[in-house]
Amino acid sequence: MFQGLDKMDDCWVLVVDDSSLMRQLLLSSLKQVCKVSAVESAEQAIDVCRDAQPDLVLMDWVLEGMSGIEACKKMQSIPELSEIPVIFVTSNTSEANQELCWEAGAVDFVPKPIVPKTLQNRVKTHLKYKRQTDLLKQYSFVDGLTGIYNRRFFDLEIVRLLKQASRLQQPFATMMLDIDFFKKYNDEYGHLKGDDVLRQVATALKQQVKRPIDTVFRYGGEEFVVLLPNTAKEGAKIIAEQLVAAVKNLCIENRGSPLEVVTVSVGLAFLAEGEYCDTTQLLHRADSALYNAKDTGRNKYTVFV
Repeated sequence: MFQGLDKMDDCWVLVVDDSSLMRQLLLSSLKQVCKVSAVESAEQAIDVCRDAQPDLVLMDWVLEGMSGIEACKKMQSIPELSEIPVIFVTSNTSEANQELCWEAGAVDFVPKPIVPKTLQNRVKTHLKYKRQTDLLKQYSFVDGLTGIYNRRFFDLEIVRLLKQASRLQQPFATMMLDIDFFKKYNDEYGHLKGDDVLRQVATALKQQVKRPIDTVFRYGGEEFVVLLPNTAKEGAKIIAEQLVAAVKNLCIENRGSPLEVVTVSVGLAFLAEGEYCDTTQLLHRADSALYNAKDTGRNKYTVFV
């Protein structure tokens, strides 16, 4: 499973340091190991990480503006950034400062003055850990047929996200989707063709859900779930409409459907800011809305009320 993990040239390390000289030193030390880029402030680093997540962040402790410690804590509080490993670069390696590093969520620190070989080996080690973790997650949490997240990961993630939404007083949207007349499709075209439909629908759904914090899961059979943290009702309705249209626009023939193409029905449920319910209640709401969509014509979404 872990063959080839020593090859790091496709990994990306983001260097954060407000000293031009130090940035150049770190860049030159790592350019033979992996892809590497640099910014000069913690604020810039967080913006970069939001846009495209690096495999590792190498951050100076003392920065103009937000400190490295503050930046690391903020990254830990942002779900889509919380799993990016952070290594601090610091000239103060006292026991108290090391404790602050660990408490902030860092995975390691590199002392100044920089020893290039030590830096390279520390970075290689943590990149390898990161790739191993990502690979294990892929094997454990990705559906083998469709390539999207599976029910096992959903069961873990929904609990975490609901607690987070409650803690941060944020709205939360959940969608349950079902492929219309899928049994008739399998009867007409066979299960191999049905598997191909599942793959195409999963890809179409994933392409429409663009934010890193939004997630598509194969819930079971021909049923999917989409979780949209920090999403208000109007925004979720727009996404639901896009999902329905995206699947219909695949134009996959289905002679078992009145529409003659593969479509989906979507049930949409919401939690307002500060509202909380458990997983069972939320899924029951989304499922009720889904059945309403199927009972009132399919190829549409309806909202739980």
